Amino acid sequence: MSRTIALLTDFGLDDPYVGQMKGMLAAHAPDSLIIDVSHGVEPFCISQGAFFLAAAMEHFPPDSVFITVIDPGVGSARRIIAAEFGQRIVLAPDNGVLELAENRFSGTVIVTDLSEAAAKIHSSATFHGRDIFAPLAASIACGTSPSSLGPKLPLREIVRRGFNKPVWLEDGVKTTVLHKDRFGNLVLNIPDTQTLPERMSIPEEQLLSGNDASCVKRVCCYAELEPGATGLLAGSQGYYELALNRGAASEMLGLEPGDALTLKF
Repeated sequence: MSRTIALLTDFGLDDPYVGQMKGMLAAHAPDSLIIDVSHGVEPFCISQGAFFLAAAMEHFPPDSVFITVIDPGVGSARRIIAAEFGQRIVLAPDNGVLELAENRFSGTVIVTDLSEAAAKIHSSATFHGRDIFAPLAASIACGTSPSSLGPKLPLREIVRRGFNKPVWLEDGVKTTVLHKDRFGNLVLNIPDTQTLPERMSIPEEQLLSGNDASCVKRVCCYAELEPGATGLLAGSQGYYELALNRGAASEMLGLEPGDALTLKF
């Protein structure tokens, strides 16, 4: 039986791109179960793609193969890699999208450079997801070892962008927005294992004009917040999130995935 294949892209669902990738997978790995993690990553937003991958991996079968295509450098000299997190294998461009998964994984990560194998596959310059990632993932799902497709790559040599850890200050913390969910909650790159003060504040210069909701209260659930109040709570994905009770923190702050935010203690 072929492995489960998980798809994570920034392709959206308006174009035929996801369908074409699934068609390639069905042709090359017909026994594999194909599951969509998401195709709603903001275009080119590597930090959000990294968050989706890290949040999803542990909820999939242990031998799953992930195709993670958030690839603003498609067609360039950027590497294509396979990273083994135990039995789980992630195929991705080497652009930092593995950074959060690496940070959350407690074992040894083995990385293989698939660039030479990819170069042997006839492909368009703009759609490596269909032409390269899908057939390589199908081959691995059907039993091919990544080690047979290219040389090992030292883990220290893969690209990292620095959004895996917040920056701690004497009087606060600088964070990165990893995700804005459909409710307007902002997932920050602060692990929920970190202890934070009960009261914090957002500097006035980071608030939208006319907005004075600078006070942030640490709470356990959304319902603990008064209407219109801003809170920070440990979310379901392993990170703290900034939220309003029945409101959109993203609209209040005008923040998007990849943006920076400072919380003062």
